[in-house]
Amino acid sequence: MLEYKIEGASLAQPAQLLPVDAEYDVVVAGGGMAGVGAAIAAARAGCKTLLAEQACALGGLATLGLVNIPLDFVSGIGAAMFKELRESQGLWHRNTDPEKHKLALDRMVKKAGVTVLLAAQAVDTVVRSRQVCGLALQCKQGRRVVLAKRVIDCSGDADTAFYAGCEVMQGRPSDGKMQACSLEFRLGGVNWDAYVQSRLKAEDPKWIALIREQAAQGWAPVAGIENHLNWMTHVPGRPEHCGMDEVSICFAHSRDCNPLDSADLTRMYMEGREQADLLWRFIKANAPGFERCWLIDTGALLGVRESRRVAGEYVLTGADIARWRHFDDVVCISGHGYDIHNPDAPGNIKWITMEIDGRQRYVVCNMGGLGTSMDPPGGKAVLCDCAGRSGAAMRFPSPAYYDIPYRCLVPAQVDNLLVAGRCLSADFAAQSGCRLIMACLTMGEAAGTAAAISLRRNILPRRVDRLELQQTLLRNGVNLGQQFRKIPGLAAEDGGRFDDHQNTTHLVGE
Repeated sequence: MLEYKIEGASLAQPAQLLPVDAEYDVVVAGGGMAGVGAAIAAARAGCKTLLAEQACALGGLATLGLVNIPLDFVSGIGAAMFKELRESQGLWHRNTDPEKHKLALDRMVKKAGVTVLLAAQAVDTVVRSRQVCGLALQCKQGRRVVLAKRVIDCSGDADTAFYAGCEVMQGRPSDGKMQACSLEFRLGGVNWDAYVQSRLKAEDPKWIALIREQAAQGWAPVAGIENHLNWMTHVPGRPEHCGMDEVSICFAHSRDCNPLDSADLTRMYMEGREQADLLWRFIKANAPGFERCWLIDTGALLGVRESRRVAGEYVLTGADIARWRHFDDVVCISGHGYDIHNPDAPGNIKWITMEIDGRQRYVVCNMGGLGTSMDPPGGKAVLCDCAGRSGAAMRFPSPAYYDIPYRCLVPAQVDNLLVAGRCLSADFAAQSGCRLIMACLTMGEAAGTAAAISLRRNILPRRVDRLELQQTLLRNGVNLGQQFRKIPGLAAEDGGRFDDHQNTTHLVGE
């Protein structure tokens, strides 16, 4: 109870004693894909581990957000997750059933021995002499404290790191604006076969011309939402080839977003539902095969792509991705290029500005960059690779992948804390590429593994030997790109062989 005692424009809050519930080796804040990976890795390594999540289920956007496309490299805990999904018929190619995905993650954390606490939001960080030693959680029974020897921030918004006093970054450098947010939705009653065989699918698969036509006829809301279909996936385990398919769609977008403000989050949730209602009717009226479709639901979780990013020992840059750069302390790899959902206008931006030979150029990191739906000044003809080559002269590595170094998971200013997921240490452009579901999961696995090593060695997480960390990750089946290149310092017996073709992981690009 707060006593009504106003001082100026504020209400006085007296000091209070918070009950300490328990002490853990590792506490993970946030139960999205990064948090699941971190908690399972730490628990498997023998750590007493708590996973605290504010929502009603694990998985974050992959489950509650209906983003049922776990893209990027599959390895380690990710491979175990795919196996679990297949066994429950919750996976088809790279499409998942969000409901079965929740259950798969429940089973995986239980099997690993993780203590899970849902409906528990991290609202403050306990710090002593620059070292994080616990979290304050807002639970139904009130605010409680859990103490921890190591904390891993997988909150997406870097809440725990921010409360601990870490330096954070947010938004694009020019004005601080953050990427557009989306609210996904699902449609039922789709005749998928009719759509696949339609002229629209063959000639205009992203519906760019269709949307432009409709906007020209005065349907302004469509132009204000997005200028193309972002993605559409099947939901597995549903009727197929009988005119009753179920699909998940990313189309609705909000701009000028501040995901760190509850009032703006409210605006985006309501705006997203209004857009979903308008868009499914647009699809029903204009897309072949959708004539009998209906809106099933919208995501319970808003698709926030970016908010705070922690300033770590290394900041991954857009130039690193353009050059497909590799690092000695690699703990995760990604094959995904720039994917900047324009903060203030329709369109996805798949290029960055870089200075090459004293000139500002517009650089893509793969051929998928030519599919940008917001062209730079001068149009697609001015796009080039990182060496300044344009048109047919552009060259990209094969396989094309870049590394996320361990230093991007280590905050520069605070100890006993690691971060993983979309709040990693990266600039605006780089973060747009390395935030996919499987990359976040692997970052979490790396952070949980590093936390366990630091406890076993009785050293700070920033002092963890990268070779020991990589050797452990390789033993656990994580793909560090060892089948593509020699990682310095790793021997063949570590699994770090360039010619190791037994690795079954694979790359999914744009």
